[in-house]
Amino acid sequence: MLWRVLVIVAALGSCALFGGPAGASPGRSMPFGRLVCGPRFGVTFCQGGLVAGEDRRVPSFDGVPLDADLTLPSTGRAPYPLIVLLHGLGGNKLYAESTKNDGALDNVTLASEGWAVLTYSARGFGNSCGTAASRTGTPACAKGWVRLADQRYEVRDTQYLAGLLVDEGYARPGIAVSGVSYGGGQTLELAMLKNRMELPDGKLVPFVSPKKHIPMTIAAAYAMWPWDDLDTALIPNGYLSTTTLTSARSDRSPIGVAKQAWDAVLYAAANGVGFLSPPRVVPQSDLTSWQRATVAGEPFGAAESAAVIDLQRFKSAIGIPMPKGGPAPTAIQSGWTDTLFPVSEALHFANAARAAGSKSPLLLVFDDVGHPWAQDKPADVAFNNKTGIGFLNAIVLHHRRPRTGVLVREQTCPVSAPSGPTVAAASWTALRRGTIDLVGHGVQRVTSRGGDPSVAAALNGVSAPLCANLPAATEPGTALYARSSGARGLHILGGVVITAKLAISGAYPELVGRLWDVAPGGATRQIIELGVVRPSLHQAPRTTAAPGIERITFELSPNDYEVAPGHTLELELVGSNAPFFRKSNGSFSISVSDLRATVPLG
Repeated sequence: MLWRVLVIVAALGSCALFGGPAGASPGRSMPFGRLVCGPRFGVTFCQGGLVAGEDRRVPSFDGVPLDADLTLPSTGRAPYPLIVLLHGLGGNKLYAESTKNDGALDNVTLASEGWAVLTYSARGFGNSCGTAASRTGTPACAKGWVRLADQRYEVRDTQYLAGLLVDEGYARPGIAVSGVSYGGGQTLELAMLKNRMELPDGKLVPFVSPKKHIPMTIAAAYAMWPWDDLDTALIPNGYLSTTTLTSARSDRSPIGVAKQAWDAVLYAAANGVGFLSPPRVVPQSDLTSWQRATVAGEPFGAAESAAVIDLQRFKSAIGIPMPKGGPAPTAIQSGWTDTLFPVSEALHFANAARAAGSKSPLLLVFDDVGHPWAQDKPADVAFNNKTGIGFLNAIVLHHRRPRTGVLVREQTCPVSAPSGPTVAAASWTALRRGTIDLVGHGVQRVTSRGGDPSVAAALNGVSAPLCANLPAATEPGTALYARSSGARGLHILGGVVITAKLAISGAYPELVGRLWDVAPGGATRQIIELGVVRPSLHQAPRTTAAPGIERITFELSPNDYEVAPGHTLELELVGSNAPFFRKSNGSFSISVSDLRATVPLG
């Protein structure tokens, strides 16, 4: 019950601390001392940014001007419960601004329910120094570049703006946050910080408002399509487990295999519509040099090792020490076939909280909404909006315990097919109803030159459609393991865990696992799960060419998928899935033996 007491205190405490603008006419109020308010779309909209030659941007803690709007309820009195809505990479404040109460996570819908809603463009995007026009005549934009969701900058911007609204009497000090993708990662960082802020030198201090030093906290968080660790999300090495705690060190050692297709898209988005740091000026914000290193690939030196540590330490929730009592009450929504930030990222966060003994409310929602391959089915989108808003409202508006546990909706093909019904469980492991195994008794050889390039191109994870049927012909230089789905079919629910003995020769080996649903007759197949592992052997320059033996265990990205009766379940191991995973700079051969692939069933 401690979490509930803290939420109520945070929500009500401000009323006793200061009067603020309670009862003030919205037309005369000026949030941040510069926003102009008036009725709009049934709520009160306070506009900031660059408006008709007037600069209404809000200087952040370090002076960088932020383009922010505030939407207030048309009724009630301040201070209001505040929610901050955070946009995705390359976006701006308009992402969450609407013209009607449509039930989505946007300013009009939430303000209509009684929230004050802060929407702003993250530093380096939009008119927060992201465009050339927004930097013209603005010396404070000189260092207003993208810092990749850094807790000391972008995340602190959120805390600073919210704190100003608390100081001015518009908001209560127990705030909610919600964001998608880039904003989702920041939402998890804020939830893990909870009642703390991180200074530029990395020191954690109490989260207080900037002027009156009123204690503040994240009362509730709803993260959509987030990452927990940018290393496992962008350069996975295969050792992340969805059922047990995986340490930050094991996430980055060895350095994984870059999701090259996504890396190119993300850099283009940030560089095309954002303001990036010049190369070699600030190493911890040097996205251009990181991009060049990713393109170059192996071997990895000191600079690459420092970069993967930085991604965890300052730009991921995993790098934040667990707060007392666990993270803020958090709901997370992820897409089964999201190839950028899969459901394993949400489970990474959840497993850390569970291992720390957290009693804070946690809700996981997994369905068909997210980055590609996710299909964003309208019914799933509507379900997520209702579920997420319900979680936030329960905690902050109604002061009651929200729904917790795991909600899953099965991924289906084609895109026009409805997702499976909602299934609820108390935890991720409680969803499992058993397992089956795929077993390899002999030795099969995987080579760096093996595989069909046309199949790999169709699995680029960014632009190819998920439900496309691909040829099922055996590919040279690959290993294959199969079994029938039987007369009743199979309901796969989770990530396939592969253990095997590898005899490795050559340089810079990588191994990609692909789980297929093969149609009767064996002519076509549909991808179910995909994953990659980086063996530790032969990853350094000038290593011996002599074969080495290594036993590996790695897990494919989980899915919730029905294999129809009479189909064949097939596991394929290949040496490359370029251009999605970056092709190795080396030439290698891997002899696979003693393989066992454990397939979880729902």
